[in-house]
Amino acid sequence: MNPVRVVHILPSVRGYGAERLIVELLKHLSSPAIDASLLTIYSPPADAGETLPFSIAHAGRKHRRDRLFLWRLVREIRRLKPDIVHTHTHVGKYWGRVAALLAGATRIVHTEHNPCDFRRTPLERIADSLLHRATARVVTFFREQGAALREFEHLPAGKLVLIPNGLNFPETAGDRNAARRYLGLSPGQFAIIVVGRMEFQKNHILAMRAFAAVSAEVREKAVLLFAGAGENEIVLRGLARALQIEERVRFLGYRTDLHALLPGADLLLMTSWFEGMPLALLEAMIAGVPIVSTPWLGARTMLGDGRYGFLTGDFTPAKVAAQIQRAVRYPGIRRAIAERASSYVRETYDIARMVDAHRQMYLQLQGTAS
Repeated sequence: MNPVRVVHILPSVRGYGAERLIVELLKHLSSPAIDASLLTIYSPPADAGETLPFSIAHAGRKHRRDRLFLWRLVREIRRLKPDIVHTHTHVGKYWGRVAALLAGATRIVHTEHNPCDFRRTPLERIADSLLHRATARVVTFFREQGAALREFEHLPAGKLVLIPNGLNFPETAGDRNAARRYLGLSPGQFAIIVVGRMEFQKNHILAMRAFAAVSAEVREKAVLLFAGAGENEIVLRGLARALQIEERVRFLGYRTDLHALLPGADLLLMTSWFEGMPLALLEAMIAGVPIVSTPWLGARTMLGDGRYGFLTGDFTPAKVAAQIQRAVRYPGIRRAIAERASSYVRETYDIARMVDAHRQMYLQLQGTAS
């Protein structure tokens, strides 16, 4: 029996979050039953074909105004002749699924990486309705996120599949002392790190205002680190000056070495309005770094209703500041939560489980599951 040919569609292989996750998935996905490959919207790095253990094709989009890439995308899908097209991110949700339909694909899967971002233009709402009808499965991560998708997008329950993310776990713990030297931290500093693109979703302004709202005693021994870049960086730098905390805030820029930075942090702060299943939280758990997070839909499940991280009561600076102060002032609680989280993530979110769940979904769609 021939393997099921699955083509994943991503914007590129250069990004954070979903792009990095799918690259990791594809490294493990191919088997005698599954032939998995990647099709990107933008051209991949020149050495990608040599460094990644799966085949990569691309539509060669040059810039956002380049609309002809759609026809190149259709052409590549037809050339690859997949049994299943699996799309990701906002670009994949619309352009990827349209291209798959134009190419004659009979089975389409889409992973909704931000299942609770319900901002839509009228055109996108119409497209969602039409494209969901042509989509065999929609994947997301937690039950409450699936319920929100079904309610907001009128998605039939039978099309929804829940597959939590997974990661490869390092065999050894990261070197905390080396990481702190790398970050330029003094022995007594309490390092709070915020990871993610500087855009609306991540709500970095709340992180800044919450840090300004903690007591002077806590703030004087703490430093707020932003790992990421984006359109809001200028605003955030100005806000740091306006709040008079500029000396306690550092901007680390776009990073590809989060694994080397995280062990040096004392706390990971996530202030997002919405998320899917953020890799930064999984990586913090693995590194033994305690977490303070806002209650985005899915956070309570991912953090065990507070058992594996400090959950804020709402999205106000005062509530976020209160949990930061609790984490700083009670190191015993902080360590216990981090230890529980580290054990839990290794037991629950191994990449092998994610890979197997995807294989079973594809085989069931193709009608060859055992």
